[in-house]
This record gives sequence, C-alpha cells and structure tokens, in this order.
Amino acid sequence: MRRIIERCFSQPLRKYLNILGEEFIQCLHMLPGISPKDNILSAIEWREPWWLPCPMFDGSVKIVEHGLVEHRSEGVDDWGVAWTLKDPFSDGFPTGHPLKTLKDLDKYSPPPLPRGKIIEPVLEGIRRVNRKTSLIALDQGWGIFERAWLLVGGMPKLFLWSKLYPDAVNELMDMVVEVKLEILEIILEEANFDIVMYGDDWGMEDRLLFSPEWRRRFLKPRHEKLYKAVRRSGALCYLHSDGCIEALIPELVEMGVDILNVQRECNNWARILRDFQGNLTLWGGVSARTLDRGTLDQVSAEVNECIKLGRKGGVIMAPGHSLRYKGENIEAMKKAWIEKALYHN
Repeated sequence: MRRIIERCFSQPLRKYLNILGEEFIQCLHMLPGISPKDNILSAIEWREPWWLPCPMFDGSVKIVEHGLVEHRSEGVDDWGVAWTLKDPFSDGFPTGHPLKTLKDLDKYSPPPLPRGKIIEPVLEGIRRVNRKTSLIALDQGWGIFERAWLLVGGMPKLFLWSKLYPDAVNELMDMVVEVKLEILEIILEEANFDIVMYGDDWGMEDRLLFSPEWRRRFLKPRHEKLYKAVRRSGALCYLHSDGCIEALIPELVEMGVDILNVQRECNNWARILRDFQGNLTLWGGVSARTLDRGTLDQVSAEVNECIKLGRKGGVIMAPGHSLRYKGENIEAMKKAWIEKALYHN
C-alpha cells in the first residue's frame, strides 16, 4: 500500500495538485488509508509524515473552547478584568484589574462555573468535527502566570507582590489552578479530547521574564497539576509560550508537555528537535511578525524552513500566534505549503 501511495505522489501528479491549489487540500482527504488525522499523528509520533501537517489548511486539528470568557476586545471578562480596544487591527488591551490591594484578594471570588455555560460551546464545537479526519483540541485559555498578573494589574506588580507577599501570590495562583482543573473536570464528564491546550507567556525576545528559581517556586508545582490532569485523561498536553523559553524545555518535557508552541525566531528549533527527537513536537514556525509585516518572499522562506525541519516528524506548521494577519501573507503561506508540503514524491 505504501508504494501505491508513493506513486500517487509522483512528480507529474504533484505538479498537477499544485496547480489545483485549493483542491489540493481536498485531495489530502482522499488518499487511501491516510487522513489529515493519521498524518498529524505520524508527525507527533515522529513516524515521517506524508506531508507537513498544517491544521490551518488541512484541518488536521479542530480547536473547541469552553464558555468561560477569558478575554474580550472590549468590556469585562468573567474574571473581572476590563479590556479596551485601542487599535481596530489589534486585540483588546487590559485596562482594569480587580485586585488593586491585598484586601481586594481577601474579598475576591473566582468566576462561577455553571455547567451549561462551560460545556455547551464545547459540545457544539465537537458536533461540527469529523473525528475520523481531525484531532480535537480543547483550549483552556489564559495561563496561571498571565491570569495572575492580569488580576493584580501587571507583571511588575505581580513580581513585587511575590517578593513582599509570597503567601498571597501562592493563594492567588492556587485559585487560578483550581478553576482550570474544575473546568477540565466538568468537560471530561461529557467529552474527550485528543489534545488539551494551555498558554502562558514566559519569555522576552532573548531570555525569560523571570528566573528559573522563581518559576520553580511559583509556577512549576501548579503546572504539574494541570499537566497531570491532562495526561490522566489520555490527551496530549500542548503548551503555548511566547518569547525565549528554551532553557525550560527539558523540565517541560519531563513534566509531560507533548506539543510546544514556541517562536522559532526566539528559540533554536533545529537544536530543540535534535535534542528532544521522539519526545516533543513543535507547533508554529511561521513568525507572527513576518505574517504581519513581512514580504511574500519572507513568508514563503519561513514555510520552506518548516517543511525542511519537519521531514522526519516533530513539526506542525502554524502561525506563531493566533492574530489577524494580512490576507495576502496568509495566501503566500498557503501557496508555499501547497507547493512543497508533500514529502513522499
């Protein structure tokens, strides 16, 4: 069967598929014995995928969200953080924070989690997915570190509180973890997932936002609870983190992270794939900055680099972040992927 399929990827047919453009993606769904789901699992398991998986274009992963409002373009989210849209081309910016003083923490209650509100958007999303061709990922929203600084009013204030009032910061972060775990428990009673996604931005362009010791004290034990709950459910554990976090990857793999979405421009993907071959899959690879401000050629070059890195597995191509981008750059990304994504040819 493998030889038959490889013949289907002969150069003449491959050129024809490239000309087809959008229909190329539909052809991927008709390959005998290979679905986008099969292909992306091959990449995750480092079994040489047939093509470089790209959920944005091949539908190999469908993301569903629960009903807790973690963020708004404008207005107040369910945690009590106010958001303002300052630029129509960007996202909401946090402008109001409920925990201005320690006394506010004493009076603060976490958001209520009515079962219907939490689960109904998830079940509706699942109903729209063909599980024979796509993995389903549950997005668990903002991370522990991000939610903590959003509540108190910024990273500098959170770091100051962690120095002056460490017990209060521990209490705050424990509360966030309990909300995340309760949401997962509610949802898992009625649904199951292939991937559970967490996000927590920890890096600047060239280093971490905090010391590894600070993270081990305040974040690591709590993330271990989240990741263990995911692994117990049988799902893969996905983490998104912006910035340079390469120094933390050995610990993250040890803690059970399966899929890591980190910026290729801030972290050495080639080195990470070499050092963690078979144990970690990287997601992303096409810079948000390039998609926002780069030329068509720059977009194509980043796609080609992802294709090169992912030949043996361990790479899922996607934009580095879920933002609004120029339409022509997304088209350039798709065109470059269609032209060269097939490995067996």
